[in-house]
Amino acid sequence: MRKSVTEDKSVVADILDKAEVVWLALADDEGPYCVPVNFAVQGDTLFLHSGKKGRKAACLDSGAPLAFSAAVDVRFKTSDENACKLGYRFRSVMGCGVPRLLTGDEKMRALDLLTLKYAGRTMPYNEKYLPVTAAYAIDITSATARIKE
Repeated sequence: MRKSVTEDKSVVADILDKAEVVWLALADDEGPYCVPVNFAVQGDTLFLHSGKKGRKAACLDSGAPLAFSAAVDVRFKTSDENACKLGYRFRSVMGCGVPRLLTGDEKMRALDLLTLKYAGRTMPYNEKYLPVTAAYAIDITSATARIKE
């Protein structure tokens, strides 16, 4: 493993707590599919929501393993010396997991976690959207963090 990469769960958790978006890498019969999503994290589980129809929902409903990534503190590194010194500083997470559809109280808890993360508080829901909204848990099977400074 590279010296800038760690499996330390506290480092992974810190990055995921600060990340605004997770990129999901999914695959289906059409091939690879990558999509950014809002998410919340609790322990070794990511939570996200989706419409019940569409390619993303179909991939998640399949229960097939997926990959995800997130990055925070992304800053361009300049150099007057040469092009090889240009690049980025960042903290990132790459991981794998298995999605599962949530229903009932678990679905509402996931939606509350998402609302709390992005709005800073729980809020009421428009009841007409709940029947067409799916919530998923992604049980993280592995994750590493990379710190590039």
